[in-house]
Amino acid sequence: MAWFRKKPLPPRPAITDPFAVIPLQPEDVTVRRDSQGHIHLRRFPPLSSLQRRVATWLGYDYSRKIALDEHGTRYYALVNGTHTLRTIADQLISASGRDRKIVEEGVIVFTKKLMTMNMLALKVPGTAQWKPL
Repeated sequence: MAWFRKKPLPPRPAITDPFAVIPLQPEDVTVRRDSQGHIHLRRFPPLSSLQRRVATWLGYDYSRKIALDEHGTRYYALVNGTHTLRTIADQLISASGRDRKIVEEGVIVFTKKLMTMNMLALKVPGTAQWKPL
């Protein structure tokens, strides 16, 4: 009786060079700078009419916020829809003088964190090569 076994997932494509993607700022994210020049990101998730009424009545703020430090501010200032992750990593390396491997790992981890919070989106250019997983 194999009715309870899960079917294996079909193979998904993966990008051969993860630094070939272009990070984008989503439309529902607002960017604000504080007095020290650090960037603060705020995202307003879509709410149903009942949630919106309750939030207005109770004065509750449903927005998601994140304050970036100097490294995150430098990274997010380079997100303009034309720079690839490779370009951003190269500029961060020249600005900080750190090891390439450490900066590239940090760029990947920070990009993933911002994506899980829906503060960043990625655009895969047509020139990126795909490989099966």
